[in-house]
Amino acid sequence: MNDWRHVVWALKLALKLPLRLISRLTLGLASQLAFSALLLSVSLISIHALASSLPTGKTRFSFVDQLGDPARPVTIWMFVPDGCDATCPLQFVMHGAQRNGETYLDDWSGFAKERKFIVIAPEFSRQYFPRDDDYSLGRSTTEKDVNKWAFAAPDHLFDELKSRYGFTTASYRLFGHSAGGQFVHRLHLFYPDHHASPIIAANPGWYTQFEWGIDKNGDASKFKFPYNTIGSRIDEARARAALSRAFVLMLGDKDIDANDASLNHSAGADAQGLDRFQRGQNFLLNAKAAAQNLRATAEVKAGALADVEQTWNWQSIIVPGVAHDNAAMAKAAVEFMYAHPESLADQKRRSDVINKANHKAEPK
Repeated sequence: MNDWRHVVWALKLALKLPLRLISRLTLGLASQLAFSALLLSVSLISIHALASSLPTGKTRFSFVDQLGDPARPVTIWMFVPDGCDATCPLQFVMHGAQRNGETYLDDWSGFAKERKFIVIAPEFSRQYFPRDDDYSLGRSTTEKDVNKWAFAAPDHLFDELKSRYGFTTASYRLFGHSAGGQFVHRLHLFYPDHHASPIIAANPGWYTQFEWGIDKNGDASKFKFPYNTIGSRIDEARARAALSRAFVLMLGDKDIDANDASLNHSAGADAQGLDRFQRGQNFLLNAKAAAQNLRATAEVKAGALADVEQTWNWQSIIVPGVAHDNAAMAKAAVEFMYAHPESLADQKRRSDVINKANHKAEPK
């Protein structure tokens, strides 16, 4: 009741005031409100500009994946060369088993300066991703929620970077070497609708091969996921999607040390070959056979005369004279992705020419 009495008293007082005074009070209040709104607008614009400014040089920040697992932050190393803005290409680089994102960033920084692209190197620390499988297998063997898999983090990070800095690109370029190559090829299998293009897996140690219960000899496979797709979420539909999207397997032809201490020599891995180069070639053959089988199955279902969707869009690039060397493989990857603003089809034709030339140069 007391509140209503105050309102009535204020109205009576207002009615007794001269009209000129009321006008002055009203205009004064309006001016103050307009000035306050202006200050608020300027403050908001300044805050937005500060949040969206793209830092030049090497920086580091912690990425908390709100779309995935916020309890497992990922350290992000970023390098922005002089002259780059939000229109420059984004190059994601995935480190190896040593979890050394900064080293991988440094290996790519010189190329970024020369070709004008931005390097993003996520680092999956042992603190939050303690097991090897937490990274190279993306936690796919222990976590049921696929959004919390490490494989989901690059796309989530891409969305965050676009929101934070206003990047205009619709896709990012993805490269991974060694354990990073394992990460990249499995990301492509589990998430074929990712926003990475082109995508390059370089010198992976071992693979998740395409298999649905029967091996090439017609016998039941002795191994299951993660050595192949048996028991995984990669069914024929997802495999078809992964095989039909552009993917590049890059192998150093001197990565042939079967006694490398970091090489997986479990029975399932050794069944793929004794060294990285051999395993990579066998994986490509396995993938091509899977694509042919999926295409044949689709033709039977759709009819022999039906137009069947393309199920093979992969390619390999053999880098001559290179062993297990991230910097050397990075140089070859940059030449493939940034030498010319060409289409993926043109890139594929160029890589086929390179591979044929390397094959002819090999001693008989």
